[in-house]
Amino acid sequence: GIDDPELLLWCETDADVIADTVVNAMYNPTLPWEEDGENQSNNAPPLSRAPSLVIIDSIQTMLCDAAGSSAAGGITQVRECVGLFLRLAKSTGVPIILVGHVTKSGDVAGPRTVEHMVDCVLYLEGGSLLGTGRGSGGGVSSLRIIRAAKNRFGSSEEVGVYEMEGRRGGRLVPVSDPSSFFLSTRLDDADSEGCAISVVLEGIRSMTVEVQALVAWSAGSGAYGGRRIVDGISASRLLLILAVLQKRYGISFFKRDVYVNVVGGMNLGKGSKGGGGSDLAVAVAVVSSLTGIPIRSDTAFVGECGLLGELRPVHSLEKRIGEARRMGFSRIVTPLSGRKKGSRGNSFGPREVSADGIKQIMCDNVLDAINYGLVKKLPTVNTISGPKLKRPKKTKSALSYDDENHVKLSMREDPAAAMSEFDIIIDDEEENFFE
Repeated sequence: GIDDPELLLWCETDADVIADTVVNAMYNPTLPWEEDGENQSNNAPPLSRAPSLVIIDSIQTMLCDAAGSSAAGGITQVRECVGLFLRLAKSTGVPIILVGHVTKSGDVAGPRTVEHMVDCVLYLEGGSLLGTGRGSGGGVSSLRIIRAAKNRFGSSEEVGVYEMEGRRGGRLVPVSDPSSFFLSTRLDDADSEGCAISVVLEGIRSMTVEVQALVAWSAGSGAYGGRRIVDGISASRLLLILAVLQKRYGISFFKRDVYVNVVGGMNLGKGSKGGGGSDLAVAVAVVSSLTGIPIRSDTAFVGECGLLGELRPVHSLEKRIGEARRMGFSRIVTPLSGRKKGSRGNSFGPREVSADGIKQIMCDNVLDAINYGLVKKLPTVNTISGPKLKRPKKTKSALSYDDENHVKLSMREDPAAAMSEFDIIIDDEEENFFE
C-alpha cells in the first residue's frame, strides 16, 4: 500500500485484517508485525498513527471469518462484514464509509438489513444524465447529485450538487448556485418557443431548471400516433400531461412526435416529490412548440397537473417564489391558493398578486396558466365540460385549388395566414365541442 501522513491506500479484502489494523493503531501502535509469509495474512500491518477516516470500497468485495466459507458479495458475507465495521466504528470512534454496489432499480445491493444497521445512506447519482434506464434519451452529464435516503444526524432532505471536472483530474467541484448552473446557457431576453422555466424542489433546496420541448409531425403512417421521447422527466408523467391537454382542452398531439428535455442533466422524477411541480412547465413548453407561440422569458412556472385539468398546489411554494425572484424573474404562474369548495371549472378565475418585485399569477386550471405564460393567448370557448381551445375557421379567401384539386396558396393573401390553416391542433373526434 501507499502510506503517507494524509492518505493510506491499502488493497485488502479481508475485513478482519482491516479491523485489526485500526484497533492496533488506536490502542497498541508499537505492536510488532510478523514478517513471515505464513502468518503475514493473519496479522495487521502497523500504521504510523491512528486513522481519522476509513473508506471501504466496496463492501461487496470484503471477506470475514464470521461468515464462514460463503462467497464475497453474498448476503451472509455482506451482513457480517457490515456488522464487523459497525462494531469497529463504535468501539474506536473512527468514522467508516462503506461504498456499495446498487441494483438496476437503484437500490443498495445485498440484504435490506444493511441500510438499517448504518447511520446514513447516501446515493450518488450522475454519469448518464441521471435518468438512464427510466425513459431517458441517453448521453453523458457532468452533474452529480448526492441524496440522503437515511440520516440519523440530520435531515434526510438535504441534497448536494456537484460538477465533475475532467480538467482537474476528475474531481467533484461543489455547485454553490444550481439555479445559475442550469440557466447558464439560456437567453434571458429572448421569448423562445418551447422553452419554459420551472422552479423545482430537490430536498429542501429550490432551484430553477429549463424545460425544452419539441413537437413535430410524425413520419409514421396509419394509426401510428407518434413517439414520446423524454430526458429528465418521467415518460409516464409526459403521457399524463398530454392526455389531460387532449381530453380536457381539446389540444391533440396525434401523429406528432413529442420530445421533452431538461437542460443540464437534472432528473425531475427522482426527487421525493416525484417531479410533479414541473408539470405546468412541461405543459406550457409542449403547447408552445405545437402552436408556434413563444413563451415569455420573464415568467417561471410552478404547478402540478390534475386529471381533471385543474392546477394542484405544490410544497414550499413561498420558497420557490423566492428563488424565482432571486433569479430575476418578474412573473411566476402558480396554482390558486385558498381554493374554495364549489363547482368544477374556471369559477373563480386567475388572481394576480404583486409582492417584492415579482407578480404571482394564481390560476385554478392548466389552460389559464398556459395563456398567461405565452406571449399570445390561445383562442378558447366555454363548453359544457369547461374551456377548450377554439377550432380555427377556414377561409376560402386564403386557399385556392388547382385542376387536380390540390391546395395552393393565394399570392394575393398573406402566405403565413394561409399556412396557418394546416396547423391542426384540435382533436377532430370532438367537433361538436367547438363553434
